[in-house]
Amino acid sequence: MNKILSQDEIDALVSRASGRPSTTEERRSITADSILTYNFRRPDRVSKEQLRSLHFLHDRFAKNLSTSMSAFLRAMTDVSLVSVEQFAYAEFLMSLPDPTAFYSVAMSPLEGVGALEINPSVAFTMVDRMLGGAGDTAPPDRALTEIEQNVLDSVVKLVLEHLTDTWRSITDVRFRIQGRETRPQMLQVTGPNEVVILLAFDLRVGESSGMLSISIPAAAIETMEEKVTQGWNRNNRQPTAQQQAHLHANLGRVLLPVTSSLTTLIGTRELLALQPGDVIALGHSANSPVDVQIGSVRRFSGRLTCVGGSAAVLLDQPGGAEGEPGTALALVGATA
Repeated sequence: MNKILSQDEIDALVSRASGRPSTTEERRSITADSILTYNFRRPDRVSKEQLRSLHFLHDRFAKNLSTSMSAFLRAMTDVSLVSVEQFAYAEFLMSLPDPTAFYSVAMSPLEGVGALEINPSVAFTMVDRMLGGAGDTAPPDRALTEIEQNVLDSVVKLVLEHLTDTWRSITDVRFRIQGRETRPQMLQVTGPNEVVILLAFDLRVGESSGMLSISIPAAAIETMEEKVTQGWNRNNRQPTAQQQAHLHANLGRVLLPVTSSLTTLIGTRELLALQPGDVIALGHSANSPVDVQIGSVRRFSGRLTCVGGSAAVLLDQPGGAEGEPGTALALVGATA
């Protein structure tokens, strides 16, 4: 006689065939470790391998940018990559201060628009350095003015030039400023739910520090597929002739302290008894060599001389660096 299967029996057969648990008890036996969390609002559109390649690629970008910005701002500058992650654009906006220095970035010929943000704590320091200041004042609690934004544009263009050079190993893309705002929400870049790759850098200029954030649409990464994975291996480690000329021209404008000093010891009684016209013996022969320091580092050795009525040192021997013997180096106001 024919037997008709019940609904429970049919469900059990289907479950057995598909490998799924057929009973409530079996379903409860699944441990939490076997469950993977998936956020439908923030899907992982870029693979971990591509993120790893982007990390290596922009780590080199940070090192090259540190050198160029030090020469450009004439201040010790350090740029280091902190993280490479993918977020929804709305989450990226929520992490930014308001006001701040915010730019939309065109990525021709790729589709989509990127974004760049410089934290105000370091943006005002850059502006101060560009306008001739020391860059050691506390940042004001206000938005950048139009003039200050124009000054900061030159720094952003330098960042985008290096970004273009870095991406040349992947594809020919040109990054340029498309728009700017002090309030990130006022600048239309992309949809709030669109996934972007966030490159976070720690930026230090002198004693000031802040974050430099760059977002790139995940759709632009997807269009290049394995080029991103392979591109960082082809990135040229050596600077080009144009980069070397740029560094040479900018570093040539940096002023360095050059000193040469002679010291001696004198008793307190003799010091109190000094009168105008007294001669202090330094215990150093006029023909003996003296050290010449660049900053706090000994670089040359030379002999005391006089040029145009000013104290000077005639360099005759390099002291830890390459020099040109016989060069007279005038040290106005040097201790002799």
